[in-house]
Amino acid sequence: MNNFRAVAIFPYIAPENLKQFCLVAEQLIAKIQEQEFTLRYDMYFNAEKTRCTVLEEFTRPEGVFEHVKENSELIAQLTLLGGTIEGSVFPMSQDGEAIKEIRDNWDSTYHFHFLGKA
Repeated sequence: MNNFRAVAIFPYIAPENLKQFCLVAEQLIAKIQEQEFTLRYDMYFNAEKTRCTVLEEFTRPEGVFEHVKENSELIAQLTLLGGTIEGSVFPMSQDGEAIKEIRDNWDSTYHFHFLGKA
């Protein structure tokens, strides 16, 4: 198993941006439903609906690159409405060029897998 997991947080959605944020998020989810490289993409609001946390899982590390490429316009709109993404990545393996690229060049907190249930 070489799934790749990530968490993306839109840190602040102003109340006047919430409706538009939700509309763009719905468009993104509709596109993601058709993309085979994305296994999960779940969006959660805090109680005040001013912060959105996204739990993501891809079939392989390269899937996150495909996700960003295929959905860049919608992600950019969400970033304008919800703030610069605060990211964390959780690869199941430390091998491969995609992992090296993410670890060395992405502005995300990188986590090393320790233990888990297969």
